[in-house]
Amino acid sequence: APAFAQDAAPQADDGSIADIVVTATRREESQNKIPLAIQALSGDALAKLNVTNFEKLVEYLPNVRTASRGPGISSIYIRGLSTDTAGAQILGVSGVQPNVALYLNDAPSSTPGRNLDVYSADLQRVEVLAGPQGTLFGASAMGGAIRYITNKPDLSEFKAGFSASASTTKGGSQSYSAQGFVNIPIVKDTFGIRLVVFNDNQGGYIDNVAGTYRMPFNSGSPGRIPTGNPLLVAQAIQSCVGVVNCVGTATGTSGGYIAPTRQSISNSAFIEDNYNDASYAGGRLEAKWNINEDWTLSAMHMRQTLKTDGVFDYDPSVGDLKVQKYSPNTLKDTFDMTTLTLNGRLGMLDLIYAGSYLNRRAIQNSDYATYANIGLFMPFYNCDRGVYYSGYAGSAAQGNTCYSPANSYLVDNKNKRWTHELRLTTPADKRIRATVGAFYDVNKILDDTEWRYTLPAAGFLYSLTPTAATNVLGLGPRPVGTGFVNVIERRDRQYAFYGEVSFDLVPDKLTLTGGLRYYNSEVSMRGGSNSSFSDALRGIYNPVTGTYSRAATPPTTFVTSSNLSVNLAGINPTTYSGVIFKGNLTYKITPDQLVYATYSEGFRPGGFNRKGCNSTSGSGGLSAAQCAANRSYAPDNAKNYEIGAKLGLFDRTMQINLAAYKIEWTGIQMAAFDQNISNQTFVVNLANARIYGFEGDLNWRPTRELTIGAGFSYNDSKLTGYVPALKVLGQRILVPLGSPLALSPKFQGNMRVRYEWETSSGLKPYVQAGMHYVGKTITSNIDNTNIIYTGCQSPYGGGIYGANSCSNPTATINGVTVRAGDAIGPIKGSFNQPSFTTFSAAIGVSRDEWRVELFGENIGDKRPKLFTSANDGDTRVTTSRPQTFGLRVSYSM
Repeated sequence: APAFAQDAAPQADDGSIADIVVTATRREESQNKIPLAIQALSGDALAKLNVTNFEKLVEYLPNVRTASRGPGISSIYIRGLSTDTAGAQILGVSGVQPNVALYLNDAPSSTPGRNLDVYSADLQRVEVLAGPQGTLFGASAMGGAIRYITNKPDLSEFKAGFSASASTTKGGSQSYSAQGFVNIPIVKDTFGIRLVVFNDNQGGYIDNVAGTYRMPFNSGSPGRIPTGNPLLVAQAIQSCVGVVNCVGTATGTSGGYIAPTRQSISNSAFIEDNYNDASYAGGRLEAKWNINEDWTLSAMHMRQTLKTDGVFDYDPSVGDLKVQKYSPNTLKDTFDMTTLTLNGRLGMLDLIYAGSYLNRRAIQNSDYATYANIGLFMPFYNCDRGVYYSGYAGSAAQGNTCYSPANSYLVDNKNKRWTHELRLTTPADKRIRATVGAFYDVNKILDDTEWRYTLPAAGFLYSLTPTAATNVLGLGPRPVGTGFVNVIERRDRQYAFYGEVSFDLVPDKLTLTGGLRYYNSEVSMRGGSNSSFSDALRGIYNPVTGTYSRAATPPTTFVTSSNLSVNLAGINPTTYSGVIFKGNLTYKITPDQLVYATYSEGFRPGGFNRKGCNSTSGSGGLSAAQCAANRSYAPDNAKNYEIGAKLGLFDRTMQINLAAYKIEWTGIQMAAFDQNISNQTFVVNLANARIYGFEGDLNWRPTRELTIGAGFSYNDSKLTGYVPALKVLGQRILVPLGSPLALSPKFQGNMRVRYEWETSSGLKPYVQAGMHYVGKTITSNIDNTNIIYTGCQSPYGGGIYGANSCSNPTATINGVTVRAGDAIGPIKGSFNQPSFTTFSAAIGVSRDEWRVELFGENIGDKRPKLFTSANDGDTRVTTSRPQTFGLRVSYSM
């Protein structure tokens, strides 16, 4: 086995670039001597760069981007294969599988939109494999793979260490962290353990400031149509059908319309400075047993709890690093991962068995008041029925008030995953070498998501239970105010067989490698969605008091919004299978220099939609056949054509790694919330794209004291076409063809410089500085899902407008003519994000086992737009932590 970074015996510094042994090819090989675009950061490098979580790690990965809404809620992209993701509240059921595989050692740990945010304590290294890695790493390795490799027990001697830090953020709260490890060889050279613990409390920097909010509606003025909630706008237009220059009046006389009374909500109970704090706490226990000279058994258990309070994206319209939130915003994300690894020899073959079990639960409470901006159903849930049903508008017997929108949602996601992998490798020193393996994976997501926006003031007085036909999680009565519930089990089962063979056409010079993977993936979904969208589920309105009272016989269950046993009848479960390939030709110029050409493929599984269309006969421009097809979505695929070079120069004091590539991405899975088609987010294979790219990294030691590192990537990404069957949909909701892929900057890069020397007294002072640049991007390839005026019918197919039926849908309102097909609720989905540059620096000194350091991050106090989101009805920007300075002390023996 390779020596571990922290445990290696001290070696004389010959001034060359340190090499890192990686297992990216499923063998132990030097990072700079394998024909693969890989970046590896050692545990020592991670400590020097102050990398603790994934958001910090990305700054040093020149071809990696994220779509992040804060700790624990992010999607990862490599080489520009990205289109944005669904909102946080429906990631468990409507989020697509990641296209970058995330591993903790040999254990897959990816999940839609909520990748494990592993705290980087006592890691041996992090490996980043760029480009499709489907043959060796399987599903979801379409864009690449990221692997966290932990330090294993050292059976030779006792070791221990710790690190602690304190820092202050400009305009924010203080942060504190501590971590430590102890390595105990219980039976020398035979059995030992390694224990790691950590606790990191990160202070907030976003303020929740005073504000009020009410359901938006502007009745308009001459030359303008109303704006605001789409349902209120649609009803105002509808009431003006046949009336020239219709206007809103206090009484609705003379052909006018009556705007509802709208109450406001205040966030006075939640005002707080620096309220977006986060904490990581947990530990890891690893054990290693050398059974004999040929067999070793290792086990690991890791537990981590991530807690956050507040939001990590601010609202620019409110102010710098400020928001207005009206309900609690909290996250508690806990995972336990257990792994078992057996290494041994069978004759000349090396055998590895790796098994893992992941048990994770994420509970998130979020404010949802501003969903009243765009939600077509919100006037039903938040207002008197006289507001929602235009046939009753102005009727005192039905009410005309929209109440204080105290809307929120609760996500309770459980993720259980079992994996088994068996791998055989032949000797590495033979002219023909092979790796073959088998893989089995069962991944379950149990989703209970509750939207709490049925207001008691609007008559929703009952605690209801999901219908028996959908209640696969066995939930009991939900709290009063719950209006919509997902009760869903999502299951992905896959098995695969893979192999890779290398043959030295010319020994030590020219090598040909071929690989393939057969996969068989079964996807299924059980349960469904429940709602309170029924007059029978609200109380009895008293027009005298303007209040609601309970019925003599209260209802006890929701109504079914989507029953997956019905919606997916005949196609659930569905199995996808296929074979993907890899080919590589490598020429070694010298022992330290090589060039290569690679062809590789990747894929991610398909899945199901809860409700593909509101009507099986067609909806929002989709035909009946397209709606039937929209119940599910197929795998998407990527093909990668790549050439590269790894060049050790000047006695290996300089290492340059380069790669150029073309990627073809077909049948791209995209999540859309288009209320003209479905009132539930759906995923569809909508478009194709291509990427031309060039990436590289450089490490250089011009002297033994000075180290320079840099990395860059250039990606020219472009949407090239629509999936033919959905061309009309693509033309309506996507950015134009030729546009770049979301979150894919043309250029990004980083640079870091470290100068370290030793004094005559034995002290080792050092200074280091870093720079991180990201070019401009767009946030999503879905540009809009505008709500369309369809005359006198609802986008859901009719019925909700009561007695106001008409044959002529055209209306002239305030001098503006509105026709069927006009957008009345513009919903922008894609935002421009400008380029940005951030800087960090540190100065410190070490001696023997001690190190003390002063550090600064985001020294220029920039507000980079890392991710802009409008999924929840308002626009918010995720940014970096403001200017931060701190002190760190560490000790290792």
